[in-house]
Amino acid sequence: MIARQLEMGTIDASDETGGSSPKEMMRFVIDNIWTVILIAAAVTIAASLYCVFATRVYSADAVLQVDRSNSGGLGIAAQPTAQTQQPATPMAQLSQTEIQIIRSRSVLTPIIEQYRLFVSVTPRTVPVLGQIAERFATPGHLAAPWLGLSDYGWGGERADIAVLDVPASLESKELELIALQHGGYRLADPNGRVLVEGTVGKEASGNGVRILITQLVARSGMRFGVVRYNDIDAMQRFLRDLRVSEQGADTGLIKVSYESADPARATAVANDIAQNYMASHIAYRQDEATRMLAFVNGELPRLRTEMKEAEDKLTKHQATTASLQPASESQVYLQGIMDFDRQIATLSIQRTQMLERFTTESAQVRTIDQQLGQLNMAKRNFEARFASMPAAARQSADLTRDAKVAEQIYVAMVGKANELSVTRAGTIGNAHILDAAVRPAAPIKPQSAFIIPIGGVLGLMCGVLFVTVPRRFSSKIEDPVAVERRFRLSGLGVIPFSEEQVRLSRCLQQVDAMQREPESCGDASAPRIPDGRAGVPDEAAPPVCDLRATLLAMRCPQDVSVEALRCVRTAVVSEMAELPSKVLVITSPTPSTGKSFVASNLAVLLAETGSRVLLIDADLRRGNLAARFGQPRACGLADLLAGHIEARQAIRPIIDGRLSFISTGPYTANPSVLLSTPRMNELLNEFRASFDFVIVDSPPVLAVSDASMAAGSADATILVLRANVQTEREIEETLSRLERAGARVIGPVFNAVAIRRSDKRLYQYTSAYIADEPARWQIT
Repeated sequence: MIARQLEMGTIDASDETGGSSPKEMMRFVIDNIWTVILIAAAVTIAASLYCVFATRVYSADAVLQVDRSNSGGLGIAAQPTAQTQQPATPMAQLSQTEIQIIRSRSVLTPIIEQYRLFVSVTPRTVPVLGQIAERFATPGHLAAPWLGLSDYGWGGERADIAVLDVPASLESKELELIALQHGGYRLADPNGRVLVEGTVGKEASGNGVRILITQLVARSGMRFGVVRYNDIDAMQRFLRDLRVSEQGADTGLIKVSYESADPARATAVANDIAQNYMASHIAYRQDEATRMLAFVNGELPRLRTEMKEAEDKLTKHQATTASLQPASESQVYLQGIMDFDRQIATLSIQRTQMLERFTTESAQVRTIDQQLGQLNMAKRNFEARFASMPAAARQSADLTRDAKVAEQIYVAMVGKANELSVTRAGTIGNAHILDAAVRPAAPIKPQSAFIIPIGGVLGLMCGVLFVTVPRRFSSKIEDPVAVERRFRLSGLGVIPFSEEQVRLSRCLQQVDAMQREPESCGDASAPRIPDGRAGVPDEAAPPVCDLRATLLAMRCPQDVSVEALRCVRTAVVSEMAELPSKVLVITSPTPSTGKSFVASNLAVLLAETGSRVLLIDADLRRGNLAARFGQPRACGLADLLAGHIEARQAIRPIIDGRLSFISTGPYTANPSVLLSTPRMNELLNEFRASFDFVIVDSPPVLAVSDASMAAGSADATILVLRANVQTEREIEETLSRLERAGARVIGPVFNAVAIRRSDKRLYQYTSAYIADEPARWQIT
């Protein structure tokens, strides 16, 4: 297992999940925990405010009980058999049928018309503020306007519309009702065109609109949104507030629930729905009984005629054969055939009745046809058993059967007619109201006990997604481990962000703005700014930095970032231990990564170990390392490469003779030409013999070609990266260019990494351990 030094610890390079693992994502959430908590708190507060200011909704429930009704047939069969007996309708199916009846237009339309639910009147309010003001308003009293906005509703407004008829083109569209002085009003269409003007209590009409407002409580100029819904939209809106369901399984108990912001209206509507359903149910039963009675009365004359004819035939046959009593075998045959004929006749009459309501392909008619087929087959089988009976006896039995069956059917139909007459007069149906709705004491919405906790959970989820999703889909590199794994590079270290370095950088900006640069090497001895003041009287001089300690490694040697740089120093010494010479180029893919910070402080820390170190500012376009050491930029690398000065003139001792520095020299128009000359390699070879380490601070690789030229002549190259600055594609292109230049990249250094909350204990240990270490280096 390969262990790599990273963040002053070790990272298991065999971990395949990297920064995308659940553990790493959890660490990232912990690092941004305050952002997550803030978002969760905001969502929870929003949920709480919603619960406080949302409209209270009440629900009233009425319970109906549905019983299985008696058979809808004629009930003629004296003893149902397996062929004629129909299975009872399951209670669940019966309940679902009644639920659909309750939700039908025939039951609900009268309720919608009774309560004028096809008209919606809503005061215009200021978003959010209007709901808040309404919560504090006194019911029945017009609230004073907030912020002087008298055209809006602030609580207590009311408009009762008894009649509103509009053309079909204006149905389900929002109209505007404007209150006028002295009880007047104006109704306008969505385009602002006035449709009608009127006075409260008097019906007004015009432009196809008819309206009657019975009460209007509003300030002059206040506006209401008015909608007259068509029948379909009104029914859909009503059904959104209506709940009809069976309580339990196969209980026959149906609960009718209606929701409204007015508890009294919710109660009244629920009870009226139940009453209207009962009235509709009874009316349907009475109508069914009336239709069945008409059918029976229409069949009685025919049945009476058939009975008379059967009796006459039997009488004539008995007179001819002088036989009044059939034999025992004939008795058995007669009784069986009579049973079959009675059942067949009953089903035939029921089929005739069904055909008035259903087609021949319906399930009800096909069931009766199937039963008739079974009875006819059974009858034929029964008759076959008596095939050997004498013809005279069989004829006598058949005639006796016909007469008795006709008589039984006729008597049964007369009884059914009398029963239907009584049923029609006293129908109560098979449903009744078990529990009437009562006024609800508490609202069912908003459900604070549910919404607020759910809001907190959703807030946490939103917070986690807010901090993780951008990181997940960002193309910029943030995790050092991801760089190691993706590019097969051994990380040299991670340098945490330093607030002290930010202050030092501001000081350097002040110095750059104030100090005078020598124009040539001859002016190199021009006075510098030893203490931060330049030709300004002391009493007027602004406070600036002390140039004797502008590097973090000198100013704050106990800083956590400096300690991380010491880890980088250790890694660099280890990586370059086998090299005969140690020319090290420090570069980066793009600007603003802090490569100059790493180069200058690493040079100081290498000198701290007793090594002879030369720091070269090779950024001939924008290099500013000279300001960090309080040195002039003149007489530097550009002059050396141009042959204007010797090396001894460009090298300036900084720390006890162990750290030396070469500035950029004057900025040139084409530094690539200077860096590509043989003189550059000659200088590096000369410096290799005189110093233990030569550190070259070069420009960014992707910005210019200078870095590639310098890296190709060096023994090793360090790539300075910064979190959320470079993309993976930029790093890949940088490595590709360095490889083409022949550079040996020993590893990346992650700079200015924010100290993660999950790693704070590690850095706290480091800070506490080195807090008392004294500063050891001063500029000579």
